[in-house]
Amino acid sequence: MRKYYYIELLRFLCSLSVVVYHWGLSFDLMGMESNKTFDYYLKIIYGFGDKAVPVFFVISGLVFSNVYLSQKKNETLYNFSIKRFARLYPLHLFTLLSVLLIQYLFLVVFKEYQLYTFNDLYHFFLNIILLLGWGFEQGRSFNTPVWTVGQEMFIYFLFFSLIVFIKRYQTKFVFFIYLFFLIVDKTKITEHNLVKDFIYFSYFIDFVRLYFSGVIIYYMVEKFGYSKILLILSSLIIFLSFVGAFRLHLFCFGVVMLFVILDRFNINNKIKKIFIFLGSLTYSLYLLHTLTFLIFLFSLKFFDKVDLFYYDSTFVIYLIFTIVISILSFKFFESKLNKLIRYKFIK
Repeated sequence: MRKYYYIELLRFLCSLSVVVYHWGLSFDLMGMESNKTFDYYLKIIYGFGDKAVPVFFVISGLVFSNVYLSQKKNETLYNFSIKRFARLYPLHLFTLLSVLLIQYLFLVVFKEYQLYTFNDLYHFFLNIILLLGWGFEQGRSFNTPVWTVGQEMFIYFLFFSLIVFIKRYQTKFVFFIYLFFLIVDKTKITEHNLVKDFIYFSYFIDFVRLYFSGVIIYYMVEKFGYSKILLILSSLIIFLSFVGAFRLHLFCFGVVMLFVILDRFNINNKIKKIFIFLGSLTYSLYLLHTLTFLIFLFSLKFFDKVDLFYYDSTFVIYLIFTIVISILSFKFFESKLNKLIRYKFIK
């Protein structure tokens, strides 16, 4: 099984981009004065940082293919489910309950929720079962960024249910799946009112295509290795994604392939360890940054120092604080619970 060191770096950079993007977006959502700190340097991230999310799905397709398609013996559904639960759910539950607590404090002290305001029992239920992004919610609630994790969980199980066919027919079957969802997307079948009024499939279809494009990258690398041809091809794909109208799927595909191929250049073990460490913080950063933002917001509002939010130093402290909390979370919470749950429940 391959190790994708530069992909770990890409995961971290994408997660950090989302953190910065949401910093700028949060002030707009709350109706506060726009606050895009270091806009001269981070203007692209403030404008397009949300495009890092689709990259995650391509990476997931690549990584899961690397893990599960290289196995001779198929994983059981039970073990697969426990592993996904152990990796994703503990931090999700922790952040959900933590945001619930701080939003309660906002309500008691300031008489209103802040940032994501649909914090009722109904939306708590949707968050608990990760049933977000399907059109059931009425607005942003609790730890809103987790909605993409809910979408990804469904894609994981779709991938798992198709593993036998993917292993047997390989790229032929993967292209078939990709083409099927492309046709569904382009024909707008799910946009019909009879479907759309009941459930919203657009995000899911989009993310499935991105995920399976990651599977395609896996097979390309398995066949050609870290060749110069793929390096040139990935660069060309990125270039073509900007020709005319921007093509997000093409861009994500090209970027992930490029970072895979970068592993053809030797890096020392210390750099490899750093990349792996940074990659391990991805999920923590993604789920915890809403909580850390709300902690900063509550503290500054409580002491009537909201104007400090507009200081460059506050933004830097916020980023450092979020990264440090993410490190502590991964090392002392996520990693330990992950191992404990696997040890207790995996057969």
